[in-house]
Amino acid sequence: MPQENTEDLNIQENKKAVAWLTLGHGVVDSYSGFINPILPFIVANIGTTLAAATCALSASQLFSSMMQPVFGFIADKWRKRFFIFWGIIMASVFLSLTGLVRNIWQLALCLIIGGIGVGFYHPQATGFVVRFSGKKLAKYMSIFIAAGTIGYSVGPIISSTITQFFGISKLPFSAIWGVLFAFAVFVCVPKVSDKTEIKSESSFKQALKDIFSNKTIRILIMVSALKSLVASSFSVLLPFYWKDLGYNAFQIGIAVFAFLTVGALGTYVSSKYEKIIGYKNVFYTSLIVPFILTTIFAMLVKILPVVSFVIYVLTGFVTMLSVSINMVMAQKTMPQYKSMISGFIGGFSWGIVGVMLPLIGFFAQNTGIIKTLLVISAIPAVLSYFVKYLPDNKND
Repeated sequence: MPQENTEDLNIQENKKAVAWLTLGHGVVDSYSGFINPILPFIVANIGTTLAAATCALSASQLFSSMMQPVFGFIADKWRKRFFIFWGIIMASVFLSLTGLVRNIWQLALCLIIGGIGVGFYHPQATGFVVRFSGKKLAKYMSIFIAAGTIGYSVGPIISSTITQFFGISKLPFSAIWGVLFAFAVFVCVPKVSDKTEIKSESSFKQALKDIFSNKTIRILIMVSALKSLVASSFSVLLPFYWKDLGYNAFQIGIAVFAFLTVGALGTYVSSKYEKIIGYKNVFYTSLIVPFILTTIFAMLVKILPVVSFVIYVLTGFVTMLSVSINMVMAQKTMPQYKSMISGFIGGFSWGIVGVMLPLIGFFAQNTGIIKTLLVISAIPAVLSYFVKYLPDNKND
């Protein structure tokens, strides 16, 4: 009986840890979502260009997302909660300070340090969720990822509301709840006492070799990057397009919020959708359908703006359908690299897009935002061909 009580207590403690990590994911991603709707207004305020602003965003994603595999490798070997705690603090403080920047260099600095904070949190928190979830990994992971997407969608509402009604200079006050929550997570998420799966003598180079020699992981990273390409492009470029059409910061924030929130819903229901049509068909849907919807959006955006908004939101739902399935499959494929795999699937893929942002911004500035989105959404549709090479059983 005492043993059963101990097991029940451990289950409750694990649920509590997953809950706090999930809430923390929502908080840290709310700050990473701050910038998109207000970036056109920051650009106008400091007198720079779309291309320069996307370069700053690119630098931020390069330092945060591309470094996540490194942070994950360290987190797999070093079980302290350093990355979780400082990740939330750095993200909340420095991304909130973007409201006070006076030039492109200050903007880039805040974005880079804040982005590193976001990069700190994700791989270690995801690895901890895997450790604490037990047999309910698929369920808890979908909720964990959905919480991050919801947080990312709430961020634009917060930043655009502050910008519209109080002024962009008041944005730093939004750092307060992030700092307070960081301490709550540090107190409520227990230390991990089990031995790490990565042997102490394993090198980062060997881990990279192990990961990239696996065909399934390579395809999953590609799928994640393509999803990130569409989601980032719609979130970053369309606010500039809508601002030129005369929409204000709050209206743009609402649109981005809806896009990302419905995307979170797609992440949450993906496991149920997978049971009906199979996981490969979820990937095909997520990669091909956005191009069809983008084409319809392009035709209706000026003549039927309300209908085009519905299409825009639906694009977010479809794009995010494969996210949690992708992460769980990657974790099960190489369980010895929990945090590092998270860094590649959840971070590195965004970093690849970040490196491309200056080119995307330059192309959009010279060719047009709508044409750019059509080209971008066509790329995943073409590369969906490689999904056929994934194993028939996603647990293989």
